[in-house]
Amino acid sequence: MDRLSDFRIKIDAIRSILKTKGFDGIEIKSQTNFSYVTRGRGFIGLASVMACASLFITNNRVVLVGENIDAQRIFDEQLLSNPDIDLMIFPWDEPDHRNVIVESFAKNLKIATEVDLEHELYEIRTRLSEYDMDAFRELGKEAATIIENICKQLKKGIREYELAGEISKQLWEKNIEPITLLVAFDGRGQKYRHPVMVENRLENYALVGICGRRNGLIVSLTRDVLLKHDAEIMDHHSKCIRVNASFWNKLKPGTSVSEVFAAGVAQYGIEGYPLEYKEHHQGGLTGFIPRELRASFESKHVIRSGEAYAFNPTLKSAKVEDTVLVTNNGLEILTYTGNYSYENCTIMGKNINVPTVFVIEGN
Repeated sequence: MDRLSDFRIKIDAIRSILKTKGFDGIEIKSQTNFSYVTRGRGFIGLASVMACASLFITNNRVVLVGENIDAQRIFDEQLLSNPDIDLMIFPWDEPDHRNVIVESFAKNLKIATEVDLEHELYEIRTRLSEYDMDAFRELGKEAATIIENICKQLKKGIREYELAGEISKQLWEKNIEPITLLVAFDGRGQKYRHPVMVENRLENYALVGICGRRNGLIVSLTRDVLLKHDAEIMDHHSKCIRVNASFWNKLKPGTSVSEVFAAGVAQYGIEGYPLEYKEHHQGGLTGFIPRELRASFESKHVIRSGEAYAFNPTLKSAKVEDTVLVTNNGLEILTYTGNYSYENCTIMGKNINVPTVFVIEGN
């Protein structure tokens, strides 16, 4: 499927929702939904919550409305001059002219906001299209390859800031935005679950985690490294792998997220850490938001084929995190490369290799 076909399928889905809910159109202006619909970037800054132009979808038109600073650029480069979209531009210093433009095509129409249809948009956004799944596979493989190759070359004395810079450089070279980047060396990996980088030099153990975004889709993964073997860290990581396997074994269409969560929590208890799940959220549904839904005992969402999940069980000096796609034939690990260190697990009756700590000494 090509991008334009994907766009048309999504527009049809939104129009069906509008009809059902009694609206004549909707204004899409959040970065998340803008990228979901168009598969283009609507932002200027990486932390932007809103796109810098609005996409209006009515029963018979799709219109991009934006300031003269960015509207043409977005249309040309991010929307690839989509023939189904009309471009309407207003001067940045005449903001009132925006209302005139919108009225020209939406007068007397009942236009919904994203808040009005928040649940409906969530439902269609979190079940990935064929085009989105293909893009996610490519993104997952490329992001994991970058992180793993860097991790396998780590040397004693490197600073956390240096490593973060190298990761950012290589991700951007592949058009992947590092929207979340966590690096912890040695004791910081034991102490903190969200270790944003500091001026700290590597002695032996490194934990690296990212959320990487490309054209809206976000992949999450974490990799652990030892310069020299450490039995306790390896043991903690194996326990995390078994917790992660418990999540994955329940992760199938028709099961509630709360059931998946309960299975992982139970495994923490089996491993001897019954309350460890309280130290850090365990991940959950992902896609166009790093965590569309955090798994918990209250998560009633029912898993569907075509959804992506990233669980991230942790213990001190150990974290396991990969992004997986739920299919009717089992799980597809989007961040698997086959070029790291692995531990074998039984997932849904199949033997699956899961990344474990890469020990540099001896490799």
